Amino acid sequence: MTPTAFDCVLLAAGKSTRTNRWKMLLPCGDATVIESSARAALAACGRLIVVAGHRAAELAALFRGRERVEVAVNSRYEEGMLSSIRCGCERVRTPRFYLALGDMPLVDPATYLRLAAAPVVDAVIPKYRGKKGHPLLLSSEVARAVVDGSLPAGLIGVTLRTILAGFSTLLVPVEDPHILQDIDTDDDYHRLASGAPQK
Repeated sequence: MTPTAFDCVLLAAGKSTRTNRWKMLLPCGDATVIESSARAALAACGRLIVVAGHRAAELAALFRGRERVEVAVNSRYEEGMLSSIRCGCERVRTPRFYLALGDMPLVDPATYLRLAAAPVVDAVIPKYRGKKGHPLLLSSEVARAVVDGSLPAGLIGVTLRTILAGFSTLLVPVEDPHILQDIDTDDDYHRLASGAPQK
């Protein structure tokens, strides 16, 4: 498998308030959840930008010295996911970039490449059995919209979905159920760790 040259922004800044433990460092196979998510992304991208917030020092230590990985600390992570997306977008250097979630460790690297092979639009979104998931493949124009003054910091009600409504979007069918399987609760983690399908 030949990886793309695209950057990938991997979001890992949250507190995991709906789980009893911080999910990023939970065991996942032979690594942790965040390391497994990073491994899948690195198999398909050129450079990985891990956006940290809560317990950022631990993620910085975990990835220190790892080739093609940069940890970006979002000091405003408690303002919500869009603030972390902005933090990552500020560091993107490629015309297109992936946006992935740190709590989705089982995504197939081939899914990333499937998105890259699709026609070029501003937002390429995978879907499995009619449901949209992650990662996304976004254009630098989307990154600019997230970062620039058209989206004031802390603007209530603005989400990535709101932003993407103004851009060309393509849904790409994939045979990868893991694009829907994030870890929001302890039950989600136990199902993922056991290999059971997500509800």
